[in-house]
Amino acid sequence: MLIFIIGSGNVATHLAQGFAVAQHKIAGVCSSTIEHARQLAQKFDTTAYTDIKTIPANADFYIISISDDNIKNVVAEMPDVNGIVAHTAGSIDVGVLQRFDNYGVIYPMQSFSKNREINLAEVPFFVEGNNRATTEKLLQLASTLSDEVRELSSAERKMLHLSAVFSSNFVNEMFAEAEIILKQCNLPFDLLKPLIYETVAKALEMKPMQAQTGPARRNDVGVMQMQQNLLANENLRKLYSFASQRIVERYK
Repeated sequence: MLIFIIGSGNVATHLAQGFAVAQHKIAGVCSSTIEHARQLAQKFDTTAYTDIKTIPANADFYIISISDDNIKNVVAEMPDVNGIVAHTAGSIDVGVLQRFDNYGVIYPMQSFSKNREINLAEVPFFVEGNNRATTEKLLQLASTLSDEVRELSSAERKMLHLSAVFSSNFVNEMFAEAEIILKQCNLPFDLLKPLIYETVAKALEMKPMQAQTGPARRNDVGVMQMQQNLLANENLRKLYSFASQRIVERYK
């Protein structure tokens, strides 16, 4: 397939690399920052664009992989194209692309960083199309990247993405806060690695609610109050209190 990439960030980079490995042809790369477009385009010996209005219309697929808030603006400025237009966002409705004849979503549920390798074959992809033929073509395209591909509606995908925010983004923010706490007494984050590995392993092997431990699970009121008082930041104290109360209420 001839695939045009719109975007040059983490997801766009990994998908472009995956498409190339799967023997698809990258028709071009468009980014609002021309240097970023060039850096990605050079990897596939293709053309870099910065003006979305000038992109070619003959690709089989146009993959929009940019920040969610910018999708509407990019879609409004895109020329009429012959191929299928699909975005990669978890929480954006497929209808944002309805000005095109054939459109859909190809959403990889994973946390991507440019300089960290990801085995796309193990990443679940979720697909939606505006008609049966488009859906089938998107399923086929995603299947050249991943062994785990399924069809999912916009409403279901939004809830899936919400669960991903809780299980990835929010958890990582807790890791960041934990690292800051350790730095206050000159201790390395590495000390937490065995605990983190075991916590994740138990959540995957058991149900998360069965794996919960800690002061709030035991309802150790004195320990929770002491730990809350150790936090100098008021917002962190509120966060600690809210999270602890959620655990207490769940297990009481």
